[in-house]
Amino acid sequence: MVKYRLKITDIVDEVEGTRTYYMNMPEDFIWDEGSHAHIGLAGFDEGETPVKEWIRHMSIMTLPDENKIGFTTRKRANCSEFKEKLFQSEIGDEIVVFKPGSRMTLRREDRPVVLLSMGVGIATMRPLVLAYSKNSQGIPMMMNVNVDATGDFLYRKDLDHMVCDCYSNLWLDGRDKLHDFIEELNYGDKPIFYIVGSDPFLIDLIHRLRSKGVEQTDMLIDKKPEFISRFLMVSPKEFDVIL
Repeated sequence: MVKYRLKITDIVDEVEGTRTYYMNMPEDFIWDEGSHAHIGLAGFDEGETPVKEWIRHMSIMTLPDENKIGFTTRKRANCSEFKEKLFQSEIGDEIVVFKPGSRMTLRREDRPVVLLSMGVGIATMRPLVLAYSKNSQGIPMMMNVNVDATGDFLYRKDLDHMVCDCYSNLWLDGRDKLHDFIEELNYGDKPIFYIVGSDPFLIDLIHRLRSKGVEQTDMLIDKKPEFISRFLMVSPKEFDVIL
């Protein structure tokens, strides 16, 4: 396993409590749109065993042709030790990046693509949108839907500049509005769904989309297969409790 020890080159305050961290891209570090990587704080691996609390699995919100690695994260009250230390980081500090992978690469099957994200989950969607804007082959239409109760939508200005006949954004400030969208969506063209958010958000959407006849294979989720299997086993009673 190759560990890339990279310096933070820029820190951008996106909206309140949310930052994007950028690092230079090593020449041999390769990833696709929708990829994730393990992000470790400096020193996490200096002892006999790694400090797991200093590692997170995070989406890469840039594409390789941007010549930088970026990830966006949000800090809330009573946040983790990882977030506390990360938000104390400054330009020039070291970040360790390793084990890139992807479960969210664009499928180009001549079917519409619908991106459904919650809050900072749109970080996974940003490179999908950029990749589509550069090459729309095999995807007749893309819609990006983001739900954020705060109303502070990440990347909104940049993504709204990309709106065209075959690409649109929908910014929603409540889950009920998302449910209305799912009810009213046209499923005749068999869209492919990419879903990113909290576990309750994923469970909610998986069950709602399945009720509309969407096959599980047409829902791409950045989770290991065993996690998705557990979501599918949730009973209606347990589902109500989780939500």
